[in-house]
Amino acid sequence: MKAITTLSILLLGFCTTCYGQNTTQDTTKQTNLLDEQVKVYGSVFSLGGATEEENPAKGATNYLDLLDKLNISPELKKQVEEIYHLYDTSLDPTKKEELKIRANKMIQNAMAKSNSEE
Repeated sequence: MKAITTLSILLLGFCTTCYGQNTTQDTTKQTNLLDEQVKVYGSVFSLGGATEEENPAKGATNYLDLLDKLNISPELKKQVEEIYHLYDTSLDPTKKEELKIRANKMIQNAMAKSNSEE
């Protein structure tokens, strides 16, 4: 149940991060808000009185650290890491081509997986 709750919090954070991302067009990489949220969540859980075992963000410095600490299936972890890297690539305006390639690859993999399940 803890894993489901934690995953729900992570997905909610990811969705709010994507929605709140700054859309100005410049040539500098924007701040990765997922990494910043991990730092905030670690503080919030600590201030809320969570023990170290109950705080999934304890000691995590970025989103990938948090994923390593979570008790989720390797397949789900890989999928979330791919989404994180896609999001991180989208923050750098100089990597537009790489973003297109990553997004296209993810779509093709999802379509192939969907076809194989049928």
